[in-house]
Amino acid sequence: MPFFFIDFNTHYGIKLYNYMEEPKLREDEIEIRRIILNPIYKYSCDCCVDGFYQQYLWGKKDYTLRLGIYNPRCRVPPQVELIRQVERGIIGVVLSPKHHNFSLLHPSLNFVYEVVDRKGLILVLYDPPLDELKWLLDKYTFPVVLIDSKHVVTNERVYYVVNHSSTIIDPRRSIYGSDAPYNSLNLIESAKLFINNHGYDEGVVYKNALELLNDVNVNF
Repeated sequence: MPFFFIDFNTHYGIKLYNYMEEPKLREDEIEIRRIILNPIYKYSCDCCVDGFYQQYLWGKKDYTLRLGIYNPRCRVPPQVELIRQVERGIIGVVLSPKHHNFSLLHPSLNFVYEVVDRKGLILVLYDPPLDELKWLLDKYTFPVVLIDSKHVVTNERVYYVVNHSSTIIDPRRSIYGSDAPYNSLNLIESAKLFINNHGYDEGVVYKNALELLNDVNVNF
């Protein structure tokens, strides 16, 4: 039987790290059906959006979906920058208070949250403070995907990205994201390691992400 994957956390298309090759999507019984491009890099940069544009130029392929990104310390206001990214077809927005040293309560992010809510997008957060995460979940209705989170919350709108090295707390709310090629593995190598370590859980590696993408009207 085929082992289908949706890889929710990949970094192909970033020139700085020469991640420009066409990734292999099939080998043996493994098939990567879609990859989501996460533009985060250059953690010290206040205006971190160039990763998005690099991936946008690289990633016009039928198997890619793109995330946008914003940093409230960016010199370009979200009313300009985020709309540019929305017009280029993003399915969600990445915020990383952990890497970019800001609070999710920063006033300029209110516009980001309103756009995510209104457009039916996904908010992707790197290890947010628990109190700020709860504030977001109380105020807005969009789905939230957590990467490298130290916290687990009881909320049906929250998903956790896991890979081959993760401890899977709740398989029903976990979605597979390899972190390739930042982790020095390609898509197929990461998928094989996941199966070796966790077995093939179709919910975690495929169906949960498919359900999330359907909820935000991403059609395959």
